[in-house]
This record gives sequence, structure tokens and C-alpha cells, in this order.
Amino acid sequence: MTSPAAGGLINYVRTVAGDLGDDVYEVDVDLESGLATAIILVHSKVPTLVDCPLLLTWDEVSGWALRVETDGWGDTTAIEFMGEDILPEPGLVRDFLQEAVDGRNPGMLQPPSFRLPNAVDDLEDRLARFAA
Repeated sequence: MTSPAAGGLINYVRTVAGDLGDDVYEVDVDLESGLATAIILVHSKVPTLVDCPLLLTWDEVSGWALRVETDGWGDTTAIEFMGEDILPEPGLVRDFLQEAVDGRNPGMLQPPSFRLPNAVDDLEDRLARFAA
């Protein structure tokens, strides 16, 4: 991912985390592993998995997902994917999380495939718009 896109992803994830306010426990963006990813660990829980830490994750193929930590060692399982757009407005990500916390199932069970990793498309341009 090029520099303006990398900076844009960091700013985009920070904006999403900012919309979540005090619910955010930790934020991490990984641009080094070949597939750009982001993790936002939140304090909220979904009603059916109250003992499992909840994470919002983003990757450059499937966009946003809700995941739960399953084993205490950091392994996670996706419980639903947001779908719709790989870079939705931050407020929509907040709403997606809130609906899940409220016991609704706002997403999809299967991961969308918006693009292939490192594809030549408009994602880098869209991310660059978030760059400072």
C-alpha cells in the first residue's frame, strides 16, 4: 500500500475508533503483513457471547467484521461481516457495532470479497482521501 493510502487507512481507523468513544480499548493497524488490516478491541459485548472479548476488524479484502476472541491466546472467530462497502462511513461502522451489541444481527455470516489483496483498483485513492 502506498504512503498516502497507508496514512489514509491509519486516519480512517482512528476516525472509526473516535466515533466509538470510550468503548475502545485498543487500536492496531498492520501494514507490514502483506494484507492491510486493522483491529479495534472494544469493551462492549454481544449478548450471546458475553464472556468473549469483542473486536471490530478491517481488512482490504472483506472490509469490517465483528470477531470474538475464542481461546484467551488471541485467536478470533468472525461472527458477522458488515458488507455493503469496503470503506463505509465511520458512523455506519459505529451503528453496525451498536446493533450487534443490542442483540440484532446487522451483518452477513459469509465474508464479502470486495477485492483481491493488493488489487489495482480505487481503494488506495479512497484511502488517500483520509490522509492528513
